[in-house]
Amino acid sequence: MIDYHVHTSLCNHATGTMEQYVRAAVAKGIATLCFLDHLTFQEGGRTNAMFPREVPMYVNAARRLERQYRDQISVRVGLEIDFSPRHVDRCIEIVNTFDLDVVGSSVHFLDGEDVVTRRSAWGRGEISADEVYPKYLGILESMLDYDYFDVICHLDLPKKYNQRPSPSAAQGFLDVLEKIRERDLAVELNTSGFHYPVKEAFPSPELLDRCAQLQIPVVVGSDAHTPETVGRDFDRAQDLLTVAGYRHLTGFSHRQREIVPLQ
Repeated sequence: MIDYHVHTSLCNHATGTMEQYVRAAVAKGIATLCFLDHLTFQEGGRTNAMFPREVPMYVNAARRLERQYRDQISVRVGLEIDFSPRHVDRCIEIVNTFDLDVVGSSVHFLDGEDVVTRRSAWGRGEISADEVYPKYLGILESMLDYDYFDVICHLDLPKKYNQRPSPSAAQGFLDVLEKIRERDLAVELNTSGFHYPVKEAFPSPELLDRCAQLQIPVVVGSDAHTPETVGRDFDRAQDLLTVAGYRHLTGFSHRQREIVPLQ
C-alpha cells in the first residue's frame, strides 16, 4: 500500500520528525510514503501551514530520507496547497521552482474562514449546509480551471462534522467529478474521515463509485499528523476501493503518474 498524504511539524499542528514518519511507514510495510504538507497563502491559515521560505528545507529533508531509506521504502515529497484565486501565481511559481513528486490541491477556506475547524461557525453548527456547500462547490469549480496540481485532496471535506450535502449539492459533486475527468486529474481517498464525526472516508462511497465509473485515478492518503497514524485504516480503504471496482492505485514521481497494484 502507498500513503500519499503525510504531514510534518512544519505545518505547526503535526508532531514527530520526518524520519519518525518514515520509520513508522517501514514498520507497517508501506511501500511508498509521500510527505504532502500544508502550504497556504490564506491569512487565516498561515499558523497551520509552512512558510514559503521553508519549502526548500522541507524538500531537501525529504530527499535526504529518500536516499537514506531507499532500500526499505520509496520516500516522495509534495505539497498540499490550499486553493486561493488571489494567490494562484505564487502557487505556480513555487510548484515550478522545486522538484516535487506530486501537488495536491484542497479547499479549506470560505470567505476567509477555515470552515473545517471546530472553531468555525460551520464546525459549531451555526450555519446551514445550504449556505456552505454551494460556496464550497463554487470554489472547487474555480480551482479546476487551473492545472498546476495533480490530485484533489479530501474532495467532500465539509461533511467532516456529519453535516451532509443536500440532494442538489450532492449532484454538484457529481458534476465536479465530470470536470475532474476532463482535466485528467486524480482524486484522493483520504482515510482521516473515519476519525471525525462523519465516520466516513473522503470521498463518500457513492462518490468513489462514481470515480471508478469515470475511470478517475485514485491516490490513497492517511492525512497523518503523527507517526502513529501513517497508513491508518488502509484495510478499510482497500475494501472501499475493491467494492468500487478499482484494481490499482496511482502514485507519482517527479509529477509523472505511476500505476500501483492494489494489494
